Amino acid sequence: MKKLGVILPLCVVAGAVLLAGCSKSRNAAATPGNNGNGADATLASGASDKPVDMRIKWTVGKKYPMRIEVSQSTKTDVPDQPQPVAQEMKLTQGFDISALKALDNGGRQLELEFETESMDVSQGDHNVLSFDSLQNPAQDGSSPVAPVLRAMIGSRIQYFTDANGKVEKMTGVDELTRRIAATAQPQSQAMFRQMFSEDTLKRYGSFADSLPGHTVNIGDTWPFKEDVSTSIGVLTVDLKYTFKNWEQHGDRQCAHVDAVGNISTKTISTASGMVVEIKKGKISGEFWYDPALGMIVEANNDQDLALKITTRAQTMSSQFNQKVRVALVDTP
Repeated sequence: MKKLGVILPLCVVAGAVLLAGCSKSRNAAATPGNNGNGADATLASGASDKPVDMRIKWTVGKKYPMRIEVSQSTKTDVPDQPQPVAQEMKLTQGFDISALKALDNGGRQLELEFETESMDVSQGDHNVLSFDSLQNPAQDGSSPVAPVLRAMIGSRIQYFTDANGKVEKMTGVDELTRRIAATAQPQSQAMFRQMFSEDTLKRYGSFADSLPGHTVNIGDTWPFKEDVSTSIGVLTVDLKYTFKNWEQHGDRQCAHVDAVGNISTKTISTASGMVVEIKKGKISGEFWYDPALGMIVEANNDQDLALKITTRAQTMSSQFNQKVRVALVDTP
């Protein structure tokens, strides 16, 4: 379980680009109407080259069920060990975002509620951690993340956006922290702070950060650059988005957007009990925006990082890959 301490703080990297870095996974499963080769994906209708007003449009009274799937793998070279230490982590979350009401500034009051949580961590051929909120709590055993993830179920966070969908304020994080403190041991509370910082939780309501907020044509580009506070320090996410084409994504006519960029360490923190520095970080990606719904309906995130990890006892290098898929499950 010692190496688990390396992998869990890096979950925050997923949050850092959870939505702001809507990036590409080349191995993402194809959806109906999108076979991945582009041959029949581009719309044959007149929509194939039209401009689109690309901004988030939350509909008051509507609930947006979402699902996040995180797949993370690392290979860490440890001094005095002949082979790299290989680790795999899978994290899945189901949550709803409801648009509660319109605000005077033209924005929306949103409410997020966590519905399901699951996590599996393996080292080599051995499973070292498994949790599923749908299983009987008696099966949690001594899993250090179980109290945290189970306490998150039913928790609610509210977001207050401006007219362009940008989050200006959020509430509920303190209540969630108190809820976890009432049920979890100090070790588990520290894990929560590492995996789900306030900045990370803000990403769940920050769909608008990926969009230009105005009308764009095919071939147009726009930048995104932001510093994100995490338990391993302040990370800089620097991306360029490109409106590539119109695609049929499932049963939706969507604007298909690519993203490429970098993620780097701006400042280093020892809050995780170690120093983790990104020596090289690449992001590549895509998302699909449905103008009829006014929403990003799927985003796939692929990051490749070269890391330097320093503890009191040793310095290690690690190759880190992380894929994040965020998708709208249903729109009743």
